[in-house]
Order: sequence, then C-alpha cells, then structure tokens
Amino acid sequence: MSHTSETLSPPKPFSKELPPELCYESRGHREAAARLEWMVQHKTLGVLTGEVGGGKSTLIRRLFATLDPMSYLPIYLCHATLKPREFYGGLLEAMGVEPVYTVSKARKLWQETVKSRCVPGERTIVPIIDEAHEMSEEMLLELRFALNTNIDSTLLFPLILVGQPELRKQLRLKKYEATVQRIGLQYHLGPMSKEETGAYVRHHMSVSQTQKPVFAESALHRMFAASQGLPRVVNQIGNQILLDATARNLEVIEEGDVVRVLADMDRQRGVTS
Repeated sequence: MSHTSETLSPPKPFSKELPPELCYESRGHREAAARLEWMVQHKTLGVLTGEVGGGKSTLIRRLFATLDPMSYLPIYLCHATLKPREFYGGLLEAMGVEPVYTVSKARKLWQETVKSRCVPGERTIVPIIDEAHEMSEEMLLELRFALNTNIDSTLLFPLILVGQPELRKQLRLKKYEATVQRIGLQYHLGPMSKEETGAYVRHHMSVSQTQKPVFAESALHRMFAASQGLPRVVNQIGNQILLDATARNLEVIEEGDVVRVLADMDRQRGVTS
C-alpha cells in the first residue's frame, strides 16, 4: 500500500530525520546556506567550518536537496582517513568512470575526465568533503593537483570542504599556501543565540504539529545555557524533555523540568553519581 504525504505521520520535533526544508534557520544558517550556493554557482574552492553539532550536516543536506539534478551531480565524500587514491576513486566512480589504483594514474584520469565532462551542457559536479579537518597532510596537499585541471587556473567545478574549527588552523600553515590561494570563500558557522534557540524549539514543535507540552520561556533559556546554542545538543535535550513530559503527563515545561532532565542525562552518561 502506498502512502501519500497526507497519510504520513508528521516528523518528530527533534528528529535528525526532519527534512532540511523544515528545519529552523538561524541567521548564521541562512548566511551559510547562501555562501554554499555562491560557492557552487561560482565554481570555487570553499570552506565551511563549525563546531560539532552546529548544523553543518543539515546545511549539506539542504544544499544537495536544492540542486537541480539535471544541472548538478552532488558527490559526498566522508572518510576519517581520506587518501588521494580514495578521493579520486570516489569522484570518478560517482561520475561513472572506472577508477584506477595508483595515485599518479588516478590523478591523470581525473584530469582527463574533468576536461571532457566539465563542459557546457554537462552536469556540474559538486564534490563536498565532510569532516575535512580529519584530512591528512598528503590529502590537503593533493587538493592543489585535483583543482589544477584548467590551463588558465579557473576552476571547472566547485569543491567544498566542511569541517570543525581545526580546519581553519590547518589551512593557515605555510605548506598549504598554494591550496589556500585557490579558496574563493570561507565561512564559519557559529552557534544560535538565546533568542534563536527558543525560536528553534518553538519552530520544531510547530512543524511537527506538536501542540503540547508548551515550553515556558525560562525552560527555553535553560535549554540554551545547557546546549550553548548547538542544534544537535538542543535536539538531544528536547527529546529527553518530551519523554519525561509524556511520562509525567506535563502540559507545560518549566525551568525545573529542564534542570531535572539535564541532571538525569548527566547521571546516565556517568557525569555525576
């Protein structure tokens, strides 16, 4: 039996499966999304950094969801120890090309493929390397060769690096200067403000059609203090609060309820006895 959008249950308020178009956008997330779109449109090397749980993955999903599949080919790469051979292999495989197994041959095949495929009328590839702060020195240096596919130094495709703040520190090292000079745009995604955190909770309750319980303003302030405005942490706390509210049949979440849930979360993690 098929299910239409009318028969599907609404998403849970703080679920990571919430479609990106339904997620709350803070000012920082709106600016980051606009910059990612700019990187794609202008075919540049771009860098997006942010703290763990800050919403970078949601931004990637949102970008890929908005790209016209007839015009763009998104390629997502995420390996803790990404090596040049795996990097080229992942790109070539996504483009329907049989990869080769030495770096020198893979690099040559990549450059040949880019020159033949990245032309008017063909889909623009959009590679994103997630967890880019984990890249080795070898891989960061290899990016210079991966981007060097055009005689006049203009890029034929965008390449976006996404990672934690350490990536910015790495790229400041002199040995990566040749790669850094190719960066067209960098953006650091900061946490949500106290007001945005409250708006985030209210928005996610609304889009999930969850009318009860209601979060008191003091409860939202306590959630911000505990989460420091990081969406993933807000989601973790929010899920536990809703479970607690259901068990206790609460219609209004007060600050004390949040404090109780936070203390229980600490106990479960072994933070307190």
